[in-house]
Amino acid sequence: MKKFLYLSLTLIMVIVFTSGKGTFTSDSRVGKRAANFTAGNDSVVVTLDQFRGKFVVMNVWSSADAISRIENIELSHLVEGKENLVQMAINFDRSKPLFKEVVAADSINPSSQFYCERQDRALFERNWEAGEKPCTFLINRDGVIIAVNPTTADILGAIK
Repeated sequence: MKKFLYLSLTLIMVIVFTSGKGTFTSDSRVGKRAANFTAGNDSVVVTLDQFRGKFVVMNVWSSADAISRIENIELSHLVEGKENLVQMAINFDRSKPLFKEVVAADSINPSSQFYCERQDRALFERNWEAGEKPCTFLINRDGVIIAVNPTTADILGAIK
C-alpha cells in the first residue's frame, strides 16, 4: 500500500511540475506576488496558494549547508503552535533517503518538509530565482513576498 501511495504521489508530482512549465514566471523580490508551486512528501501534497490567509515561511535548505540546516530546525520550531504561520521547507539534497534521515535526526515536523527531485529543481530555481544557495522567503496572507532571508524577529513582527 505504501509503495502504491508513493508511486501515485510521484506521478502526481511529475504531472504537476511538467504541466506547469512555462505557465508562469516569477519575481522573487520583496513586494512581488509569490509564484505558486506544488510540493509533496510521503504524507501530503500542498500548493503555496492553499495557504492564502496565513503567513508562509518558505525556506530552501540542504543538509550539506550547516547554516541552512540549523535555520530549518529553528523555523520548524518557530511555526509550532502558531495558527497564522506555516512553513514550507524545500530541500535539494542529493538523495531522498539522506533527506529523510536528516529530517528524522533533526526532530522536525516532516509534514512541512519537502524533497525536490533533481528534475524539478531547475524549474523551481527558475521560477523562484533561488539559485544554488539556501534562502528564506516570508510570504504574507495575500501571497506577496514581504521579506527575503528574514530574521526570527522580522517574522514574529510581521505576523502580529
